[in-house]
Amino acid sequence: MLLAMSTENPFGHLVNEAPITPAETRRELFTNAKRGYARIQKNFVQNPERVENRGSVLGKMVTDRKERALELLLTIHALEPILEGSPLPIGTWARLLSSEKRPCSSRTIREALRYLSGANLLQVPGQGESPEIVLLREDGSGRPPLKTGAALPAETQGNGFFTIPFTFWTEGHIDTLRLPGKAMLLMMLRDTNDPKGKTTFTVPVERAQAWYGISERTAERGYGELSRHGLIASHVQKVADARSPVGYRAVHHRALLGDYSTAHREQLRKEANAAAKAKG
Repeated sequence: MLLAMSTENPFGHLVNEAPITPAETRRELFTNAKRGYARIQKNFVQNPERVENRGSVLGKMVTDRKERALELLLTIHALEPILEGSPLPIGTWARLLSSEKRPCSSRTIREALRYLSGANLLQVPGQGESPEIVLLREDGSGRPPLKTGAALPAETQGNGFFTIPFTFWTEGHIDTLRLPGKAMLLMMLRDTNDPKGKTTFTVPVERAQAWYGISERTAERGYGELSRHGLIASHVQKVADARSPVGYRAVHHRALLGDYSTAHREQLRKEANAAAKAKG
């Protein structure tokens, strides 16, 4: 006796899911990275060995207008904990840097990788759609990076690191800030990283070229972007000055707010250290 053939579809319970959005891609990957911040060596922003003309790698990237390369470099540093042994496809990097108003292509990522490799900021030893990326030291020297928790060598004593909260990516500030705003944010993060040091940024725009390698106009635009997006607060302090015709000079203080504040970044660092100790 022949059994009746079942007409039930064995795949009927399977439903196609919508593609993950770039924003969801960021949230998932940055959640997996866990640390809560990217760690960047301070001499990426400023060369501490010079008295004048102290601009470093960041200033060169701003002058070269390499905004996508800067975004990619910072993102690689942020996701470094989850990249070893599982490199991301070129297309995924493009999605990570894409937004509705600023799409990013695989071609753009390849161009950015070539620029960063030529600047001695990373190496791409392999080819293909999922290339392994090896980070180098942030000063463009081509040396291996300093590992988390490692003692600083003599040539970098007093320079150290600063942190970029993952908010930069997960809240979309990487998209809404343009190159001047990104540059000024990095400069302020660098100079207000120590809770026992300065927590306000007082560099006048006319010193931006000599101290950071960016033009006065770029500094002005950067401050304006950070202010419009509610990322900084400003305060003018009157400081007594015998050389001034009015008996004082105005010092402009700017402070990062919210997740970018010195206090919040220090809290993130403490939480990451506590989690690492508990795990190890």
